[in-house]
Amino acid sequence: MSFRVTQGTLARGVLQGLQTNLTSLQRTQAQLSSGKRLNRPSDSPVDTVSAMQLRSAQQQTTQYTRNIDNGLAWLNTADSALTQANSSVQRVRQLVVQGANAANGPDERGAMADEVDQLRQTLIQLGNTQYGNTPVFAGTAKGSVAFDPATGVFVGNTAAVNRQVSSDPQSGTLAVNVPGPQAFTDLLSGGVNGSTTPPTVAPGLLERISTALRSGDTTGLNTALGQLDTAAQAMSSAQSAVGARVNRLNSVQTLANSHLDTITTGLSNAEDIDLPGTIIQLQIQQNAYQAALGATAKIIQPSLMDFLR
Repeated sequence: MSFRVTQGTLARGVLQGLQTNLTSLQRTQAQLSSGKRLNRPSDSPVDTVSAMQLRSAQQQTTQYTRNIDNGLAWLNTADSALTQANSSVQRVRQLVVQGANAANGPDERGAMADEVDQLRQTLIQLGNTQYGNTPVFAGTAKGSVAFDPATGVFVGNTAAVNRQVSSDPQSGTLAVNVPGPQAFTDLLSGGVNGSTTPPTVAPGLLERISTALRSGDTTGLNTALGQLDTAAQAMSSAQSAVGARVNRLNSVQTLANSHLDTITTGLSNAEDIDLPGTIIQLQIQQNAYQAALGATAKIIQPSLMDFLR
């Protein structure tokens, strides 16, 4: 039994082959135009799944780096404020030592007390240092200040301000703040006495020093000197804790950037084209398509309608 290949069958087969070649040519042109090997899931389902997973990891790691940058900015702001605050506390110490010297008279001690008052206001301003309109020493409290500008009373809270810096369930969350009372102790205020009506604010260490200077209370100044050293040590400890967290974040940032580079490379391998190879492939497909068109013109014979024209 023999089968007769009609002109229509031959034409359909040739056209189907041409369409297949044209589809491949158009796909390669689209890849070259976009620079991506995967323009639709059907291009490679396996690589598409891999690329989606890598892109999700890339977005997650990018968010971690943003959190790290924010945490570093927050900590560096606090560190700068504490550095200046430490200098102010050391200046107060010098004034206390001078004021305890009997050689100084009331006028000299009065001038020292005025400077201590100014240094107290400076410390209140430093305690209210902000990053992004948020006081860095106020914890999670809402408001524009951590310490009341008039009384020096702490009006924030001691809750941790956390940043998610990695996916590690144990160490991936890091606090980037220092609570105000931990850094400034009782320098600015002795707290609020709620048992009185109205509530009264106990004087802080700097106020007590100022009062002792004006009254010439050398015994009080000597007592305040030891308390001032304790407060200065607490402030230095808080600054050391900030420095340790900065070092930790810098290490995590280095790891995150390295991981991000690895993900980006993997994503490029999954999605991006090999430019020289794709150009060569496009040229081959163009030549093949042109040759197929030429061969088709010779294979498909004129129809009866062509003869009747």
